[in-house]
Amino acid sequence: MTKRELLYCLKESYIFSGVKSSGLLIILRHMKENTFAKGEVIFSEGDAGDSLHIITSGVLKVVKYSKDGKTKTLAILNKKDGFGEMALFTKEARSATVEALEETRTLSISREDFEDVISKEPSISLQIIKSLSERLSKADRDIKILAHGDAKSRVACVLMDFKDNQNQVRFSHQEIGDLAGLSRETTTRVLNKLEKEGYVKVRHKSVMILDIKKMKELCI
Repeated sequence: MTKRELLYCLKESYIFSGVKSSGLLIILRHMKENTFAKGEVIFSEGDAGDSLHIITSGVLKVVKYSKDGKTKTLAILNKKDGFGEMALFTKEARSATVEALEETRTLSISREDFEDVISKEPSISLQIIKSLSERLSKADRDIKILAHGDAKSRVACVLMDFKDNQNQVRFSHQEIGDLAGLSRETTTRVLNKLEKEGYVKVRHKSVMILDIKKMKELCI
């Protein structure tokens, strides 16, 4: 990617969206370009955390594995999404595993280099604190949904969280179910019901949202 394209990815990421161009240039000088093959693990739960990544192309999934071998998908990440930001502020181990669903490229910055950057551009640390607060707010909502929401609410929230600019969610029923904490069978039944009610259009490995207002109401 060209320098201009890399700067655009940083500017469009939720972590660095509030940083001025001069600050982005400083950050970019400290960042490393990485390429991960499909199925490659970027880092595993329990690994030492020492860097932040911004996706410039590709798709990743964030998962946790239980002691009995069950997998819980926490998030699907795409271009301009960031991950691993907690490593910039703490020395705690990684809290989840991140795996490439297709060939993926990222920009990464180490904790040591980040500390050097924020000494020159303090607004960067303020922007990251803001983004972390927003993530905590979303996590709190997700916890409430998992504790009290029914299957329909869970699926609606996943669709609203991961829709693109065309109001389309490009996930399989299994992937939507993993994110909602539901079985594939239950997810399919819910999607079919939502389609029958006219709120979505179910396609092969994707769902088109037809009624945004109603889906917002369902996502408690």
